[in-house]
Amino acid sequence: GKFSDLTIIHGTRKWQAHKVVVCSQSSGLEYLIDKLTVRFNSLAPSSPSQPQPKSKLTPNQDTNTLDLSEYDHEATVLMMEYLYTSTYTTTLTDIAPSFSLPLHVSVFNLACTLSIPGLKAQALEKYCYTLKNLVSNLSVYYSSVRTIYDTTSPSPTSLTTSSANNSTNSAAHHELRLAVVETAVLEMRNLLQEGSEQRRGFLELTSAIPQFQADIYAFLLCNGNPQREVEVVTVCQELCEECGAREEGDGYEVTLECKGCGEERSIEFS
Repeated sequence: GKFSDLTIIHGTRKWQAHKVVVCSQSSGLEYLIDKLTVRFNSLAPSSPSQPQPKSKLTPNQDTNTLDLSEYDHEATVLMMEYLYTSTYTTTLTDIAPSFSLPLHVSVFNLACTLSIPGLKAQALEKYCYTLKNLVSNLSVYYSSVRTIYDTTSPSPTSLTTSSANNSTNSAAHHELRLAVVETAVLEMRNLLQEGSEQRRGFLELTSAIPQFQADIYAFLLCNGNPQREVEVVTVCQELCEECGAREEGDGYEVTLECKGCGEERSIEFS
């Protein structure tokens, strides 16, 4: 485009971009662009008497061409769309049974790796909406859990805090893990239905990914509220003629746990 001062390439794809647009949204891309300048300066001879190895590229290419071919191609294409439109579209892949769910994971991971907060937030929002409202195939969900636990970790890292050579595992951040864990908890009754195929599949999944199982336990513990007020329901108890009426305050209380939601309820008999 007009006034372009940066070329981003991925394989055979090429985009004419603007550093001010790219760097203002991504500290990771800014870091990579800065490395281009540092690399070019390090190749430049310090003095005529000390010749240095020549770059295979021209000076303009060295400082203004950024190759992102090591990253996922589809995610990179959507990232470029986002950088110039503040959104990305998956119309062509929004079909059953996955409805672009794997693609949102790839975009999320790329956004984490390249430190693009807005893109990360949008990919997470699209993923959660798709998982909750469109996907009904459990195999798609199980596959997504495996992918998320293979490509993310609980603690955040990025290109600015880890080597670019370790980019495969650099997309960290726990938000996608939380999304699939919350879904498992909400659907727990159906997933653990006695004798069902989904029960077998879910138990196999949690056995294969112990951290997923541990995260489910942690979610259940953290979302319990030990400080919650217990609702007391008073029931007027009619006693038989032989026992007669009890004095005021002479009664007993039974506390039970709801089988559905787990909330405690106390019933007071007087």
